Amino acid sequence: MMKFLEEARAYQDSMIQDLRALVKIESVRDDAHATKEAPFGPNIAKCLDKALEIGKRDGFKVENVDGHAGVIQYGDLEESVGVLGHLDVVPLGDGWHFDPLGGEVKDGYIMGRGTCDDKGPAIAAYYAIKILKDKGYKLKHNIQMILGTDEENTSAGILYYKKVRKNPIMGIVPDAEFPCIYAEKGILDFTAEGKIDSCIRFMQSGTAFNVVISKADVIVDKPLDKDYFTKFLLANELTGECHEEADGAHYHIDGKPFHASRPFMGVNAAVKMFEFVGSCYNDTFSLNAVKLFKDPYGVGMKVAYDGAYMGPLTFNLGKANIEKGQVYFALDYRYPNECEGNDLLQRSAEIIKEVLGLHTTLVDDSKWLLNDPESELIKTCLKHYRAFSGDNYTPPLRIGGGTYARSFENFAAFGPIFPTREYASWVGAEHEADEGFEIETMLLACAIYANVLYDLACAH
Repeated sequence: MMKFLEEARAYQDSMIQDLRALVKIESVRDDAHATKEAPFGPNIAKCLDKALEIGKRDGFKVENVDGHAGVIQYGDLEESVGVLGHLDVVPLGDGWHFDPLGGEVKDGYIMGRGTCDDKGPAIAAYYAIKILKDKGYKLKHNIQMILGTDEENTSAGILYYKKVRKNPIMGIVPDAEFPCIYAEKGILDFTAEGKIDSCIRFMQSGTAFNVVISKADVIVDKPLDKDYFTKFLLANELTGECHEEADGAHYHIDGKPFHASRPFMGVNAAVKMFEFVGSCYNDTFSLNAVKLFKDPYGVGMKVAYDGAYMGPLTFNLGKANIEKGQVYFALDYRYPNECEGNDLLQRSAEIIKEVLGLHTTLVDDSKWLLNDPESELIKTCLKHYRAFSGDNYTPPLRIGGGTYARSFENFAAFGPIFPTREYASWVGAEHEADEGFEIETMLLACAIYANVLYDLACAH
């Protein structure tokens, strides 16, 4: 019998209940309503309070770190092993067949925004700690679950915690995939803004730097060309609609959202819209935007690079908005360790200024992470993953996504998604519509986390 799996199964109903309670809170960053007590808005604060309430209910020591992070701690020793999760989510988006805040259970999955990224994995890890506590194991280090509040934007919450509290000596981040993540690309987010000359009077598209744009709407100061638009949609295997308005011709295109770590898996609706407007109306600005932004590997921006350890640099256009002759672009790079964020920003600023006449502004540059695969942490994670899964072949992974692991020394992203378990086709991934988390995955991950934390933190 695999150690702690039976205990995890015994908590299944409680895990689902607690996860549903967190999913029902729309914990999207809301700067417009931020306060000193709720620095990322009232809903994230509410979700943090709920998570700490769960920890307090189960007899853990809990702390709200000035609204920036929460701590649920087992033990009262000098050093800690950490588990880092986050409670914030990306915007709900469109195209759902389930209530994104419902936490509905269907055919072995729990559905809703944040179930997979990262409330479900956080619950799995929390119950791993609860199993060890309930069994009364003697500790050599505390086990400290740290819950961040702004991972989907700038990681400001966890970085605040890092400055004001003693940091764990090592730990795991249940916000990725098994077997274990040994490398994470750097993440560079920046904006491009300025005045433009275009037939586009208005454009609205995109929700975040780290999501491929799922839909785009424009109003152009030109006659409606329904025939050309219909042919364009057909040729590009897209859906959309168009109609005449008082302000001009209105066009809508549907794309396919995906996480910006793999933009090539999505269809960027804003790029497609620029292709249409540029070709239909010979709009120079739109054609130039396509030239720069179409390729997901940064070819148009002249920064393409294939890293030896981490693979290729990727590029995503996350927002494209135009109003009153002013444009706003939100842009995202995932870059390998051979590249430097400052250099990428400078080169991008030059080509964007030259081709589009816009100025760029840095939003955030998060350096890459490269772990030693022979460290105690990585070897312990791999040992227990392989014992539970029977997967002795999948190597440690490199990812374009960013996790909290890069914020601390000696941390690694670890699960909960199994490369050997195929999800149902109707279940969306993180950041997608119909995001869901398999309950069996949650239970298996919980048991694996309990084993790893037992090895790292318990005296035996």
